[in-house]
Amino acid sequence: MIIKYPFIFLLGRPGCGKSVIYEMLIKKLKVGGLAKEFIRIDDFPILKELFDKDVHFKRHRKKAGGFEVTDWSIVDEVLKIVNERIKKLEKENRMIFIEFARNNYLQALSNFTPEVLSKSLILYIFAPYQVCYQRNIKRFQEKGGEDLDSHIVPPDLMESYYKEDDFEKFLMESEERLKRASPTPLIVIDSRKTGRAKLEPEIEKAAEALKKKIKERG
Repeated sequence: MIIKYPFIFLLGRPGCGKSVIYEMLIKKLKVGGLAKEFIRIDDFPILKELFDKDVHFKRHRKKAGGFEVTDWSIVDEVLKIVNERIKKLEKENRMIFIEFARNNYLQALSNFTPEVLSKSLILYIFAPYQVCYQRNIKRFQEKGGEDLDSHIVPPDLMESYYKEDDFEKFLMESEERLKRASPTPLIVIDSRKTGRAKLEPEIEKAAEALKKKIKERG
């Protein structure tokens, strides 16, 4: 089966619930038969690869609880690498989720080729800054940064870089304004409520919207 949208972007600031939403959503998509295989690509391990190569600390520096980017061109470089990797991973019956957070999504998405964007759909996950800030701290305290989904974003970086983003500004005008600005079809998931049970209606709605988008594409 050829997947109509093989690339699904999961976008939203740290702490918005991307990882949980991915887990909940693919369960519904599997039942719906939209794909046989689901892969999740997070940009953080790739960023870490580049940091590990930066042994002279020209592009970042370590700090308590995480790191500090000093050369911001590295975040675009990461997405260009992601673009090339997902093109190689694409195949029939496989849906690839690409997860990252930025303060300017239109600029970030410009790192992906037209070939990729033409086969993509965005899931924008919205939760207010203060909610995400508290979740970011809590998940690190509970899991101690021992896995991909529990690394902490330093509080000062949350404040300076992730406090606002362009998609949220569009959304505050209206959901339609955000959809018009997006370079690909877009679905909003409201994750202000914490807990899987409370998220369930939003996940169900997103799954149905995704199915509809795929059907419309024919």
